[in-house]
Amino acid sequence: MAPSPTVTAMAQCTADLSWALLTTVLGVIVALAAFFSATCVYNLCLHPLSSVPGPRSAAMSNLWLARHARDGRLAELGRTLHEQYGEAVRVGPNEVWFNSKPAFKAIYSAGNGYEKSDFYLSTVLQRPRIDWLLRVHPVDTFDLLSERDMGRYRLQRRLIGPVYRAANVIRHEKEVDKVMANAVRKLRSLDGGQIDLAEWMHMIAVECLGAVVLSWSPGMLNQGTDGGTGAHSYRSWRRKSVFGLFPAVAKLEMCSKQVGRLFSLIWGVNFVTPANFRPFFPVGRKNVNRRIARRLKTSRQGKKTHEDLAMDLIRVHEEKPEFTETYLRKMIMTNFGAGHETMAATLTSIMTMVGSHPNVQERLAEELQGIDRSPSYANARGTPYLQAVIKESKRLHPVIAPALPRRVPASGLTLGGIHIPSGTTVGCSPVALHRNDDICGPRPHSFEPQRWMDDESRARDMDVFSLAWGGGARSCPGRHLAEMVVWKVAATLLQEFYVELNACEDTQMPAYFLSMMTGSKARLIARRDQTLAAERGSQSCEPPHDAGLPLTRGLCR
Repeated sequence: MAPSPTVTAMAQCTADLSWALLTTVLGVIVALAAFFSATCVYNLCLHPLSSVPGPRSAAMSNLWLARHARDGRLAELGRTLHEQYGEAVRVGPNEVWFNSKPAFKAIYSAGNGYEKSDFYLSTVLQRPRIDWLLRVHPVDTFDLLSERDMGRYRLQRRLIGPVYRAANVIRHEKEVDKVMANAVRKLRSLDGGQIDLAEWMHMIAVECLGAVVLSWSPGMLNQGTDGGTGAHSYRSWRRKSVFGLFPAVAKLEMCSKQVGRLFSLIWGVNFVTPANFRPFFPVGRKNVNRRIARRLKTSRQGKKTHEDLAMDLIRVHEEKPEFTETYLRKMIMTNFGAGHETMAATLTSIMTMVGSHPNVQERLAEELQGIDRSPSYANARGTPYLQAVIKESKRLHPVIAPALPRRVPASGLTLGGIHIPSGTTVGCSPVALHRNDDICGPRPHSFEPQRWMDDESRARDMDVFSLAWGGGARSCPGRHLAEMVVWKVAATLLQEFYVELNACEDTQMPAYFLSMMTGSKARLIARRDQTLAAERGSQSCEPPHDAGLPLTRGLCR
């Protein structure tokens, strides 16, 4: 039986629609492929940065750099790119990294007009308003890392400046002593058992911050764990490092979380909350709220309260109306947000470097014998070798791996005969800058604390051309607090314990925007048992061939 005309017409209509849909989809695919190809050709051959050396894949799109960020290879790029391509390296269609003194001065000197790039949209604490043209309208909050309104940023720095001066910070060092007394007891109770250095340094850093800022202990040392907060927080930087390279996606995520979830899924940067996860930030916020409410009550009654950094900031709020209650709450918590990972990363690198260099450890032990137990920060000047060890650890393993990205102002930038147009993202990678032998001298990849002591002019250069504390006007406001805590923790631990690294396993240490030597295992042997320490010292592994790069190979033979 022949099909009816109606059925035939419907079948023909369906076929026509299918063909139209197929041709439309194919047309879109071809158009997108053509657009992408044309963009790649333009970026490679016609772009104003086409003459800047670098990987060709990087010039085509941000996919190249994002892949390295996702895989935790940003520190590796800092170590290798400039050796291969020179002082200027194009790492994206519109991004150039430098590692030279002139670039550092041009980009990070105060007043030169280099503002933070759109990368920092991925790190904002409070989402700004995004209009239909994807323009960002920031809110008035207290976000020192991501704030790009320099007028507001300078006001905030002026308001908190007196609180974070060295003279004021030192007033609270006794609280660090109490934490370290507890830490030493806990570590001794392990009787030389193996620990995860990154976790324990994180525990100590958080406890020190809790004591100094809020007269509060999160209980990590007593529990013997940080509840997975260190690893969880570090893992979040993997996602931020990728999202920061795609500002349009970061903006769209602020409009719809579904965009962020989809993009995370595509890039594989989702992360699962670890088992037995115990975050300390919610408890910290509750403590902040209680402290502020209690202060309002006790100030009316004339009662005394805890003397800590929170109290110092509360006084700023009471004396200066422009330091609003929102600013107050944000700044108290910023001590934890900005400090817990960076101090933990610094302490981990110090202990790892000392443990992998027996000669350094032996010399430190001799120096630290000359100062009091529970060392006062006033003793810091009497420990020049420890100061050199701390600086050398930060030189080789800074807490930030890629370039600190800035946007070229309207005047443009010309360096080494290369013109960089306005709007380009530029910066110096701390890893690369700190390993420039024009700055640090010979053997830039080797861990040699003595380089800070042999040549005063060289040491001054390494201090000046350093991004360990950020760059220029955007340097870390809590530097004096961090320096005090790091010195006191390192001095106490190295005075009390011999560091024996796990000498049989390679360590995998991914580096995102934030870089930490995760995976380092160690045994801290109490120095009161000098015989045991000496025996273990004689069995210690040799430092790696490239003593400055334990993260790329094993720490033993």
